[in-house]
Amino acid sequence: MTITRRRKKPVEVDTLQWTGDNEAAVQDFVGGPAVFYALDDADRENSDDPEATAAVFDELHSTWVLVYTGQHIVRGVKGEYYPIAEDVLAETYEPVQPAPTATDPAEARKTARMYAALYSSAEQTVSRVITLHEQWTKTGPPPLGTSLSRWWDARLSELHDAILGPDRR
Repeated sequence: MTITRRRKKPVEVDTLQWTGDNEAAVQDFVGGPAVFYALDDADRENSDDPEATAAVFDELHSTWVLVYTGQHIVRGVKGEYYPIAEDVLAETYEPVQPAPTATDPAEARKTARMYAALYSSAEQTVSRVITLHEQWTKTGPPPLGTSLSRWWDARLSELHDAILGPDRR
């Protein structure tokens, strides 16, 4: 059997740090007390590690995993939850800026106008390319004796101009 080296794919995950006193916030994040709970003193005494302060259910592996104060709870790519130490998190993941949300009505109108302009521009480009295709179909293949490379160069130039549009040539 051959050992192979692998690189982790760039994926984005959501995390929330367990501070030891934000049980409700973590439960909201993971979906409730059936998935995460803080350990009381009796639970800690009976656990494999009395330093653990909570537990999260890893649905992917069907097991409870101990969580330590300061660890982050990660929502994995398959929706599973697991703890990760802050130093490992920093080495494995980098912060991602959240996508901006348009809560301001003026900003929402501006965004809508931008998308409408993009849609219109794309629609016009597609229309020009379809017209060019119809023209080529009507014209047919190159006449005999015509250099195919020059004929294709001319078609590609026409396609380039159709895509760019009259205002950007």
